Amino acid sequence: MNNNKILMLSPLALAVSLSISASANAAEQNQVEEKVERIEVTSSRIKRTDIEGVTNIQTISSADMVRSGFTNVYEALSSVTAANGQILGEVETGSYTPGAKELKLRGLGPEYTLILVNGKRLAYYPMPYGGQTNFVNLDMIPTAMVDRIDIQTGGASAIYGSDAMAGVVNIITKKGIDSHYVDAYYGQDTYGTGAKKGLTFVGGFQQDEFTFDYALEYKHTDPLLSGDRPYHDSVWDNPDPKAHHETNRSITVWADNTEYKNQYSAQYCNSEQNPHPRAVQHFIQRNNYGASCGWDETSDKLLRNQSEAFSVYINSEYHLNDQHSLFANGFYIDQEKKGRRNTFFWGHHESIHGGTFWDPDIENKEGTLGAPVKYMWRVVADEEYTEDGLGRTYNDKSLSFNVGIKGEIGDYYYSVGYSRANYDFNERYLHHTNEGNRLLKGEQYGEVNGMPVYRPNYEMWFAPLTPDTAMQIADWATYDGNSFNNTFTADITGDLFELPAGSVSFAAYVEAMNEGTRATPDPRILNKEFVGLTGVITEGERDRYAAAMEFLIPVTEQFDVEAAVRYDHYDDITDVGGAPTYQLGFTYTPVESLVLRSAYSTTFRGPSMSSVYQGFSGNFGSGNDRITADACAVLAAQGEVSGYATDALTATCENVDLSNPQLASLQASFETVSAGDPTLKEETGHSFTAGFVYEYSENLSFNVDFYDIVIKDKIKVLSAGSILHTMWECNEGIQDPNSQLCKNTAARIQRYDENGQGTDRLGNPISGDAYTPFSVRQGYINASETQDGGIDLGVRGLFDTDFGTFRYKFEYNKVLKKKERIEAGDPLKDILDDQNNYDFNDTGSFSLTWQKEDTSISLLSLYKGEMWNLAPYGERQKLPAWYRHNLTFGQFIGDNTRLIFSVKNLLNAMPPQDETMGNYPFYLGGNYDSIGREFVLRMTYEF
Repeated sequence: MNNNKILMLSPLALAVSLSISASANAAEQNQVEEKVERIEVTSSRIKRTDIEGVTNIQTISSADMVRSGFTNVYEALSSVTAANGQILGEVETGSYTPGAKELKLRGLGPEYTLILVNGKRLAYYPMPYGGQTNFVNLDMIPTAMVDRIDIQTGGASAIYGSDAMAGVVNIITKKGIDSHYVDAYYGQDTYGTGAKKGLTFVGGFQQDEFTFDYALEYKHTDPLLSGDRPYHDSVWDNPDPKAHHETNRSITVWADNTEYKNQYSAQYCNSEQNPHPRAVQHFIQRNNYGASCGWDETSDKLLRNQSEAFSVYINSEYHLNDQHSLFANGFYIDQEKKGRRNTFFWGHHESIHGGTFWDPDIENKEGTLGAPVKYMWRVVADEEYTEDGLGRTYNDKSLSFNVGIKGEIGDYYYSVGYSRANYDFNERYLHHTNEGNRLLKGEQYGEVNGMPVYRPNYEMWFAPLTPDTAMQIADWATYDGNSFNNTFTADITGDLFELPAGSVSFAAYVEAMNEGTRATPDPRILNKEFVGLTGVITEGERDRYAAAMEFLIPVTEQFDVEAAVRYDHYDDITDVGGAPTYQLGFTYTPVESLVLRSAYSTTFRGPSMSSVYQGFSGNFGSGNDRITADACAVLAAQGEVSGYATDALTATCENVDLSNPQLASLQASFETVSAGDPTLKEETGHSFTAGFVYEYSENLSFNVDFYDIVIKDKIKVLSAGSILHTMWECNEGIQDPNSQLCKNTAARIQRYDENGQGTDRLGNPISGDAYTPFSVRQGYINASETQDGGIDLGVRGLFDTDFGTFRYKFEYNKVLKKKERIEAGDPLKDILDDQNNYDFNDTGSFSLTWQKEDTSISLLSLYKGEMWNLAPYGERQKLPAWYRHNLTFGQFIGDNTRLIFSVKNLLNAMPPQDETMGNYPFYLGGNYDSIGREFVLRMTYEF
């Protein structure tokens, strides 16, 4: 049997064997023909014969994915050493994007990595990352179509335009398949949960002048909950020695001026007349909570969404003649994800509902009836109102296709095409409504001491919800969105003229793009018909045009210079206008086995659609209202404050902290609102790389590459805390009170009057503590700067022995520089070893594959370096490094069938124990995972 065939461990590896066969055939052909085939590589549009360019390109083949135990594109990309940044992930269910998966190269945001398929842009995920910026959802890329993934880290705007500041990921799809394959797999974890299954058909044929390739894929993954892992299936797993290891107060009525804060648990919590399948009555002495009602919520959290997806990929080419051909390729994927919401219902919250209400039936400290109720909350477990216990649903659909004509005109290669990418998104979850809250509280029985009097239906509040009763006090809140791009491109590449050292090659490229995005929340969210729920609106379109040129100049036989220049023009409402970028690099080959390389490039990123076209974004925040706190300090010292009503200020100052005479503190709760800003300009930067590749022999080759990335004018949200602090500086005279800065800042803050009254953005009357802010308007600004630098090291080779062939690869990344400037006037701060830096400063991987005839065994080891724990700043310690190992066995049975058995996370490694992390999942979810050991058995049959 041909040993190359062993690489075809699954349909994912088809293109590897095809490329090997193609290379062998090409070698034979080149013996009789002088013409050398040119290829296009990521990081350049010039077709060339030499794969090595001026920048480092990492490649993950489909065979690598199988050998490593990866079942999707995201797993493969998150394993590269450059992916060292902290992400949000599925565990962060409170984020805007818990149904998506993102990539952060070099510790920079996902918006700074350009994701391409066959060199074409994908549509953005409609929901902005962190509510602020656009990114590509890597979970919506069909695995079965992937031939290889090229990763260039560093700037590439002069080649690809906007977004290519931290790097470029180019996913190359399968082409030229000459057989048909069916592939099926099933997997489960070491705890008997989290089942995975998939079925794939991959194939292709060639007939006369027509070529056709296809890939059909179905995948299903069961959900994982925190209770599926002993690492966090109980409150007793909380590693923080200071944590309160007690049953949660899941259903609570909190009153003031009472012996104990918690009320009504004895009457309604899982009582004989009001049974609850999970809630138990328990007593908590601390903070005078008293008799409480709840359950251990630790096991209810989401660890991984349930996912079901179907995708189809096609590629076709029709040769009109020997020089010209028509092409079309594309994919469609439809995915449904379901996760946990464990929604938190606020029957009453003093800051949401404007103070406390009076319950005339609660016994107070004086022994009489009547007390103010400050809070009413309850956790609604998803299994209460759904059959499968999954109350949050995401439906995503993505389409991407590319059609055109390509060929040769004389000695030049050309391509003209049109591509479209489209992404549709819908999300649904249950949330408490204001109408339901009015039903729960019932009619108002007058007022006591200015507080409305209610007798809520506590029996309903403490009872388990059913699908019917849930709809009495709640409803489905929805989000839907769409993003798209339409792009026309044309390029030509070839040799211009001869120099003594060789031909000067060039590529010319033009592009015209129309792109748009929309993210629309349920109108009831914006109209505040849901209790304490806010949303984000984004809608807009823009046109972009670009022209680019590249040159490859052989100065000598050993020394080549590459130069690129590009101009992007934005036709939209922003102040970007035009954005020129350039790149200059060289390769020097003093001997055949050694290549020295370096490149310098300027980069840019146009403002994301969400930061420009965001119509409204709302949230709830809190911060130190230092102006009012200082007034409280003066009141405490002098008994009165000019400009303030003494009685009103005295009531507000009940919660002030004056323990630090240098920094008075009054924590205020408020609504934060923000909107897009059309005056934003582009983010700019530059990237420098330098390194070498040395191939001693087929047994040993290695590369060392240094990188330095600078991004300036980064778009950031002007936070509420920053606004309140600037207003304090204006009030103290640190900033000129008459300056435009102070005037603009003052206009961003709305405060309650001396009677504690205000008007929200919808015109509704609201109340709170006198003089404190109830609304702070945030915004986007070009302000910050980051600098990231480090070294990439790679070592690889193979050994042929009598015992088989051994292939190995080692990759390591060490961050040497990490600096940032938050505001334009701030000094540049070194944060490499700062205790707030939660990006990994060193990452590594090692793979070893043994192959002999029909059998192979592969081992992949992944390393993430030390990371700070979550102790108070200044007291943090480093957690130990994290190691994981994947093991894969492959075996052919006859000529047409192969079995692959993979074990991911062989040693069931859990995240490092952090005794300072007292909240689920008891580790930083953006840096680690607690999925643990998984087994996957795969069978592939060729027919």
